[in-house]
Amino acid sequence: MKIHPIALAILFNVSLASIGQSQTAEVPADRQTPTVPATTSVGRVDLLAGKRVMILGDSITQDGTYVSYLEYFLAKCHPGKSFDIINVGLASETASGLSEAGHAGGAFPRPCVHERLQRALDAVKPQMVVACYGMNDGIYQPYSEANMTAFQDGITKLADGCRAAGSRVILVTPPVFEGGAYDEVLSKFSEWEVAHPPKGVIAVADLHTAMGKARAQRRREAPEFRLTNDNVHPGELGHVVMAQSILQGLGIPMPQGTAEELLTSAHGDPLFSLVCKHRSTRSNGWLNHIGYTRERRVAPKTGDIDAVETAAKQIQAKIDEMTRTREK
Repeated sequence: MKIHPIALAILFNVSLASIGQSQTAEVPADRQTPTVPATTSVGRVDLLAGKRVMILGDSITQDGTYVSYLEYFLAKCHPGKSFDIINVGLASETASGLSEAGHAGGAFPRPCVHERLQRALDAVKPQMVVACYGMNDGIYQPYSEANMTAFQDGITKLADGCRAAGSRVILVTPPVFEGGAYDEVLSKFSEWEVAHPPKGVIAVADLHTAMGKARAQRRREAPEFRLTNDNVHPGELGHVVMAQSILQGLGIPMPQGTAEELLTSAHGDPLFSLVCKHRSTRSNGWLNHIGYTRERRVAPKTGDIDAVETAAKQIQAKIDEMTRTREK
């Protein structure tokens, strides 16, 4: 029996360009993602392994907790692989360029990734870009076609910019919003990303759907269960669910267990502490080196990126030694 690739993708909460996409009236030919050979689930780790990976996103990404868990799970399950991940998420950021009136009390409009994208690509030189936008792109308003178009245009522009720089893109749909009807906006953003990934996007991990399912499972036993602290920003368990959902969505093997079990295990593991230190060292250094404008302007090449990378390499050496020892 032949299963349509989109249907197969939905089963795994991910739209993978490696599976291939049919060319339909809904997806113009110039928006088709080039196909690459299908791989086994073990082979999917090479989406991230052996490549320089840059992660973009808003405050949830800048927080970095889910990125630390991503790196930790990868280090634990794939000790023979190398991972070069640089997280440069920026609080309040959008891909759409939209900003609500009175954002931050009128102090500054939301930053847009396109103000710094080219600098980031030039400085980091990533082979893979992982982008998680959407939470801020609907600017917390009811659904509108204008905001949807701005989001679509922003994500397409991001993919085009990365493709022109020689980088491939993995899109991660937005996390859940727990404060009411705005989550329906994020659902529509997610549905579009899964169904119509722009050219240059090789995979779409449907985080929004996976988080919703994880929450629903827990609410069967605890009806008031929440993944976020303030409707928007996940608590630490929410970040574990994010990392778990992204890796499972991409078909990348990771440690087994519930998110609760994985969180408890990580906090008792010195490897996790090293990974967190490594991630934050690079993230802060590269964010300033790229430069950005938010509540203030941070000029490009602020700080000493060579010193940052030297410090990060020293931490990485300890991580490598620890994973080698465990592998034996």
